Amino acid sequence: MSKKVVTFGEILLRLSPPSHLRLTQATSFDLYYGCAEANVAASLSKFGLPVKFITAVPPNELGESSLSMLRSFGVDPVVKVQGKRLGIYYFEQGASERPGKVVYDREDSSFSLLKKGMIDWETIFQDADWFHWSGITPSLSLDLAELCEEALEVASKMGLTISSDLNYRPTLWKYGKEANEVMPNLVKHCDLLLGGADETEKVLGIKINENDSQEMIFAKWMKTFPKLKNIVTTQRIAANASSNGISASFWNGTELLHSQKYNVSHIIDRIGAGDAFMAGIIYGLISWPEDNQAALEFAVAAACLKHSISGDINLATVNEITALMSGSGGGRVSR
Repeated sequence: MSKKVVTFGEILLRLSPPSHLRLTQATSFDLYYGCAEANVAASLSKFGLPVKFITAVPPNELGESSLSMLRSFGVDPVVKVQGKRLGIYYFEQGASERPGKVVYDREDSSFSLLKKGMIDWETIFQDADWFHWSGITPSLSLDLAELCEEALEVASKMGLTISSDLNYRPTLWKYGKEANEVMPNLVKHCDLLLGGADETEKVLGIKINENDSQEMIFAKWMKTFPKLKNIVTTQRIAANASSNGISASFWNGTELLHSQKYNVSHIIDRIGAGDAFMAGIIYGLISWPEDNQAALEFAVAAACLKHSISGDINLATVNEITALMSGSGGGRVSR
């Protein structure tokens, strides 16, 4: 399999109090690196695909450490070295009915200084087949929204398949633009979207009715964005911070497919589960282009396994994911 994928986003330092402590109790932190697009890149590389990750980091040990982590997964980072700081986020693990909490500290980061014209997209996309981005990048600044648009225009012109996770984070949209003022102009380039009904008006600016079914909502997405070929969405059922039911759906314009449901009874870390799903659906569509159901089942099994792994990145292998798809779960020791 030779499909080459490019992802684009900010690599962040994650600091989490150990043992489900609250941030106000913390006297030490567990350290990880990750972010939506880097998590997707690392998963895809672990699945055996060649992957480039486009980002910016500062010229210091934290910047180099984050790149070393990416390289350890086989990801090829294409980096603008600039600025003085790596973005940080603090994650407080929830438990039972106490939800998890994220506190961002990413203003004036190296990535936030990127602007249109600073990245040679034509060279980056020269040998690529697929480009993945998320709604987090254009939420950070108008400059990054314009840079994202520049990348999408080049990727479209060069014929790449384009995917996006809408990843709506209301706390990040602080520069005077609403998501639905910016995102539609970017989403129009996409072949594949990950998102849910709740984002229809807030992110895509599409009006829906209270009684619209999921099929009707996604049909409106495709009518508004004619390039869209596939839409995927995940569902969490009877969820709290420690246990979830998880399933997913796939709309291909003619039928709505549903995955099997998994019960995740002891969540270790739910951060990155959506990214694990996104990597899974990209891998699935590349591996089984004529079998949307298989791609969907692979993606939801990948997301399920991510809940058992600390840190942002899904460390599950293709064999482990396909084994779960075929019913080899239940926690038996592999000998």
